[in-house]
Amino acid sequence: MFSSMFLSFREGLEAVLIVGIILTYLVQIKKENLSKYVYSGATIGIFISLIGGFIGFKEAQELEEAGEELFEGIMMLISSGLIGYFVVWMATQNRNMAKSLKTSIDKQNTGWGLFVLSFLSVLREGMELVTFTLTKVSENAITIASGTVIGIILAIIVGYLVFKTSLKLNLKIIFQVLGVILIFIGAELLGEGLVKLIPSGAELLETSSAILFAGISLIYFLKDDLYKIFKKRV
Repeated sequence: MFSSMFLSFREGLEAVLIVGIILTYLVQIKKENLSKYVYSGATIGIFISLIGGFIGFKEAQELEEAGEELFEGIMMLISSGLIGYFVVWMATQNRNMAKSLKTSIDKQNTGWGLFVLSFLSVLREGMELVTFTLTKVSENAITIASGTVIGIILAIIVGYLVFKTSLKLNLKIIFQVLGVILIFIGAELLGEGLVKLIPSGAELLETSSAILFAGISLIYFLKDDLYKIFKKRV
């Protein structure tokens, strides 16, 4: 349940922040009348993600036990690959997310352009969450659904605090903490996925691959902070 809650919180928070940044910028450039297109795009993105997740999870649960194990293993490897991509993206682009979005809005400041931007942004996060959820088809559906709902609610609350109150949250630190936890989840998914596909590898394969993934990812993700610490000590 924890991993489902965390992953839905992480993906949900990014989606909420993206939509919030778009809406805030529209107010700043006095085009808040276009906000309805942003809400429409986000709503449809959520709806399609929910349908995709429901159909995918339902179909996967109907597989035979051997097929289910194989499916879970493949989805675990895909998910760990996505997390590896997130590590690279968060380490290089996350700090420029607001600037990048504002540039996109300036280029696509029509109703249809904002609808597409909002829709694709939310759909991307939703389908990534669906991918993570499909690594747990052998688990209790109610437990996974509960964790996912709690995570999304928490993401909405944090997003509200960021955009609608005077509370100033350090998003860089929040995403760094989320990133570190995400790396350990990715390491676990990689190890478990390999064992499901190569049972003979057992504990050695799972442990060594997880340590390698976590070690390389942490060094890359925290390279700027590690450099600053090293520089101060030299």
